[in-house]
Amino acid sequence: MEYYNNLNKVTDYIEDNLTNKINYAEIAKMVGTSAYTMQRIFCFLTGMTLTDYIRKRRLSKAVEELQMTEHKIIDIAVKYEYDSPVSFSRAFAKMHGVLPSDVRKQDCTLKVFPKIIFKPSNEHMDELEYRILKLDEQVLYGKSTGIISADDKESIRKLWEECYLDGSMKYIKEESDSGIQYYGAAQCFHIEKEDTKIKYYILGKRKKEDFEKLVIPKATWIAFKVKTKEQRDILDVLDTILTKWLPSSEYNIVTPFVDLEIYYEDYSEYCIAVE
Repeated sequence: MEYYNNLNKVTDYIEDNLTNKINYAEIAKMVGTSAYTMQRIFCFLTGMTLTDYIRKRRLSKAVEELQMTEHKIIDIAVKYEYDSPVSFSRAFAKMHGVLPSDVRKQDCTLKVFPKIIFKPSNEHMDELEYRILKLDEQVLYGKSTGIISADDKESIRKLWEECYLDGSMKYIKEESDSGIQYYGAAQCFHIEKEDTKIKYYILGKRKKEDFEKLVIPKATWIAFKVKTKEQRDILDVLDTILTKWLPSSEYNIVTPFVDLEIYYEDYSEYCIAVE
């Protein structure tokens, strides 16, 4: 229950700060995770990104203000953290199907997105298979997306394609050992007030001229088994970890730390550093 109370503190905080910059690092502290993990939890639980939720709540409040006051559109735009009337109008039209100026001129059908209230789920929890890994410092080499938004799945997909097409994956696999073919890792690189920047890596054990180095500190990990190496199956397991296992577990996720994926010949593991 405390876990869901903490999630509701997150939506309370957002609601109280719709007219201010929202600090993702502060939100993450309320749940006891990294900003990157917090965004993933929110997305799995609600089906939308944290950024989209904040945008929809701001535009819902902006509609009310347009209807109930005579405030100028530019003032409402600035109040709800838009840089210009143009960007505000574009976002407004995308959600509501009309421009802000139309709201006071004509009878419009508008949308509202209510504040989310989290409640404990009674859904059946899928069985998880895991092991405890105590790993010394790991030095890995490979390619990355560069610094991207935590919501940027397209850049991660393109990195996988690139590594197969340019021979990087072949090299990593040929130079692998101990049954591990390759690694994936998401590193929280930088937190801005309303965005989290990450680097996603595809990695192996051997150096190569055009590879980057990633040092993963000594840690204890819970390695959850995924029966395939498919991203959709890994995400299904991660969904269960973050929304069902984590709320009932006594483990604490170590932050900030990478999320580590280990790929074997016919299965994979999703690893979370814990204490």
